[in-house]
Amino acid sequence: MGDSLITKPLDVATGRERGSSAEVLAGPTRVTAANNLGDAFEPLLDSEAAAKLLGNIHVKTIQRYARQRSLPGYRIGGHWFFRASELDSWLRSQLNSSCHPCRLRQEKTDAS
Repeated sequence: MGDSLITKPLDVATGRERGSSAEVLAGPTRVTAANNLGDAFEPLLDSEAAAKLLGNIHVKTIQRYARQRSLPGYRIGGHWFFRASELDSWLRSQLNSSCHPCRLRQEKTDAS
């Protein structure tokens, strides 16, 4: 079993006295933590906020990249939404890519 077990009876957890209408659990109650980093809810950004986050690029450009699936995005009800963490990962992968234009120019000058 995990360390997320709580062995308090239900009446103590709810603050009701024993013998009241509260039902007492005979066994331990399992409680899962909802605030783990992997389980935390990340609010979605609209196209305008995502465009500002990526350096004030045009909103239509961000939507085009998402439509072409080169940028992680979600289309909900005809509108595009994005997660900041996924945009950050995407941007870092683009900057660290060997096919990035500045890297290609550097490799050409190194070869000369």
